[in-house]
Amino acid sequence: MSFISIEFLLFLAIIVFTYYLIPHRLRWILLLVASYVFYAILSIQFIPLLLASTAFTYFTGIIIEKQETRKQKKKVMLVGISVLLFFLGWFKYFNFVNDSLRAIAKYMNWNFTVPYQEIVLPLAISFYTFQAVSYLVDIYYGKQKAERHYGYFSIFFAFFPQLVAGPIERAKKLLPQFKVEQNFNYENLTYGMKRIAWGFFKKTLIADRLAPIVSSVFDSPNPTGSQIVLATILFSIQLFADFSACSDIAIGCARMLGINLTENFKQPHFAVSISDFWSRWHITLSTWLRDYIFVPLCKGKKKRSEIYLAIVITFLVSGIWHGAAWTFVLWGLIHGFYRVFGDYTKHFREKMASFIQLDRSPVLHKWMKISITFLLVCFSRVFFRSDSVTHAFENAQLFLTINSWRPSGIIKAFEIFSLLDLVIFIFFFIIVQIFQYIERKNVSTWEWLSQRSIFARFAFYIFIIVSVLIFGVSGEGFVYGGF
Repeated sequence: MSFISIEFLLFLAIIVFTYYLIPHRLRWILLLVASYVFYAILSIQFIPLLLASTAFTYFTGIIIEKQETRKQKKKVMLVGISVLLFFLGWFKYFNFVNDSLRAIAKYMNWNFTVPYQEIVLPLAISFYTFQAVSYLVDIYYGKQKAERHYGYFSIFFAFFPQLVAGPIERAKKLLPQFKVEQNFNYENLTYGMKRIAWGFFKKTLIADRLAPIVSSVFDSPNPTGSQIVLATILFSIQLFADFSACSDIAIGCARMLGINLTENFKQPHFAVSISDFWSRWHITLSTWLRDYIFVPLCKGKKKRSEIYLAIVITFLVSGIWHGAAWTFVLWGLIHGFYRVFGDYTKHFREKMASFIQLDRSPVLHKWMKISITFLLVCFSRVFFRSDSVTHAFENAQLFLTINSWRPSGIIKAFEIFSLLDLVIFIFFFIIVQIFQYIERKNVSTWEWLSQRSIFARFAFYIFIIVSVLIFGVSGEGFVYGGF
């Protein structure tokens, strides 16, 4: 039962209707059952792992709190985190490490006999493990009380709107919302429906329409340089549409139940620097990495070189979290290098902009920074999208070749589209850009729409629904659903 399905919408409608029909004291049972049913439909074989991880984290949190000294608390916390990371490491990284050691042993002519294991990655394990780790760390630092109500804690662990692909929430934000009696609110209900519809729009009309076109280039044995350039830019658009759509639907579903989830995107492709990009892209993961990796690594560090090392390690963790492959490791390291290089050269770049008087044209200066940042992000995504390190470097070389950027070559590369697909993509891409433009000029496009006439509002809502029904296509789930 994917988010993008009639079955899910019916499932959600039943849950929302029942939620407001029953007394508040019974709602946690409904949400818990709904979350486990949703997870079981997607991946029933890993329900025991989800239950075991939930129980382990619950009792570990209480044990941490009961320890008398800080040293004892720290020991329990580290044991708890180690066990959680062991589960994640076994399922997600065993074969990655095993294959890497096998390759090294073969190169060094060593005897290495650990066999390959058929391990299936449990759905959502990366997301709920990070939530669990943050929960234990927050209890250790006294930022979070250990939850005693096992039912509420289990919902925090498995809340169905955000279980599969985030946003990655903190207990101190989510748990209190489950405990407060949520009264039926027409604004919450309609806002949630609009966010879900917008998620469907981006997913079915942008992301899933681009997915086979992008794959046709990256899976091709001999793509041209211009095709790689075009496909990489399209992949960046696809990835944003895919993942932000998933977040839109998650936020919309939760809002219909009166629960506010954290926004996960803030128009990242309009970022003016890599630092700005990471404050706009997958915000809940970025802040998690900042709070639980970067800040502890920087504790007591004053030298710039030590801070830079912490930045690189943080992005290395980000890369490994995204996938058990060296392409993701390289992708993370590239962003670490971007951040270090950007900080180290910031003063010099500002002087250069002033010297050529670029800073006297703020609009031009801003759009140049947006363009450069977008191209840097695109280059890193060559590694994110390629299926092996060898292909990644071949594709990266093509991406950086000047001839690949010839306008005539880029125009010819558009032949990867059929004419119909190209027209549909351009039309709906423009719609999304108009939406984002309004978002940049106003706090919220939905608030801006609410101030329009009832005719204009409903015309837009009907346009979204009809477009999805007629032109929407559905692929094989969400890209981040595989993490």
